[in-house]
Amino acid sequence: MPNTVTDLRAKLITWHLTDSALPTGSFAHSAGMETFIQSGQIDDAESYGRWLATYLYQASFNEALAVRLGMELATSPLNDTEKISQLSQLDQLCHASQASRQIRQSMNTMGKRMARVVAITVSDASLVSEYAAGISEGRYHGNPGIAAGLAFGCVGVSTIDGVHAYLLQMANSMTQNAIRSIPLGQDAGQRTLVAAYDHIERAAELTMRHSTAELGVVAPAIEISQMQHEGLHARMFMS
Repeated sequence: MPNTVTDLRAKLITWHLTDSALPTGSFAHSAGMETFIQSGQIDDAESYGRWLATYLYQASFNEALAVRLGMELATSPLNDTEKISQLSQLDQLCHASQASRQIRQSMNTMGKRMARVVAITVSDASLVSEYAAGISEGRYHGNPGIAAGLAFGCVGVSTIDGVHAYLLQMANSMTQNAIRSIPLGQDAGQRTLVAAYDHIERAAELTMRHSTAELGVVAPAIEISQMQHEGLHARMFMS
């Protein structure tokens, strides 16, 4: 069956919002990877691949779960007032779950940028506009996963497709950062990214099973590295 205009638009918006070149500032953040590089625990494609697998697993409890919950909120039968109340709670939960100060700040910054882009891309969705305006006015902290999830839900992307696309974008963006910082060759980076497909699939499956109560579960070593990052003597990344 050929795609309808709505199906095509949903795909275009998905590809747009999960492009690693989207101007959200992700190129400036390593999510603690730089700490592992400076300690010598990540120094080649193999060690980076192991770290990336754990990073994606942790995302199933964090960024990817925020995407799923945002999508479910956008498509829920609640009225506008109830949706705004739920959105505020989700935003607060995501913000509170980030123990590292740098990660909280990076999520807020990237969330603000993502919300602005989403409001341009999906300009006719009231909940999308509410989130972008609320971040600017200080009513919400901002989270890029929530912003993307609201957009995906509003244009009819399936939940699992939205989660898969967002996880691939995370892996792609982080691999570009790894290529610059470890450094890796471009081919080695692409091979590592292809090898991460299985981890993306497993992380997506986990994301679909997690409950809101599991939002914020972390891999301790990654969280500690994120806390240690701000004390590094020299840094390429902001987090």
